[in-house]
Amino acid sequence: MPAWLSQTRNLPSLEAEVCFQIQDRFYYGPDRVSDPSDYERLAEKLAPPAIALVSPSMVRSAEALGHEAELAAYYRQIVRLARHHQRPFNSIRHYFWLRLWLWNSQQQAHIAFPWYDSYAEIDRVLKALVEIESGPVHDDADQGWEVQIHAQGDAVYLLQRDPDEDEALAALCVPRAELARQVAQLRERTQGLIARLSGELGADVWTSYVRTEPTFAP
Repeated sequence: MPAWLSQTRNLPSLEAEVCFQIQDRFYYGPDRVSDPSDYERLAEKLAPPAIALVSPSMVRSAEALGHEAELAAYYRQIVRLARHHQRPFNSIRHYFWLRLWLWNSQQQAHIAFPWYDSYAEIDRVLKALVEIESGPVHDDADQGWEVQIHAQGDAVYLLQRDPDEDEALAALCVPRAELARQVAQLRERTQGLIARLSGELGADVWTSYVRTEPTFAP
């Protein structure tokens, strides 16, 4: 077993969510600017989705359920502005990014996945959390970030650290059964939302990294 398992903090639960990132402006200028004020000047305001949100910068999958049309309307703004300003998808892909969060607000604990932008990347974690009952569940690292997840007995152990500074940022232990049940529901909910959004916009730009220019609905 990994040595860090004995150093974890026991929590009663972690909430798992997939979040649709929301921005308040659409930037249509060049990728590089000499004047930082251009990021404000060469931008148009985006109307947020008409959904009650805990955080204005993201729509949780649970918040989007039943409000798919409102979320689709937000994304249609982006497609319309991209067409108007002749911006290719590669320059606007970040407006469609997702985020995976595992957190317990009462205990001020969370595990973040800042380098996973698509559902395919996120679902590798979710699928493993549901299916793997014992042993290594997930292990990945990127710039200034590393996450390890391990299942043992009735528990799931999660470690987030900064490998550059050799610093543990969170080491948590939660009951596995409830987390796996919640994650299974999250997978089903998120896949349904993406299917609905894809149907509304005419292209799926959430599931995986899009390498060719998508054809959105008129």
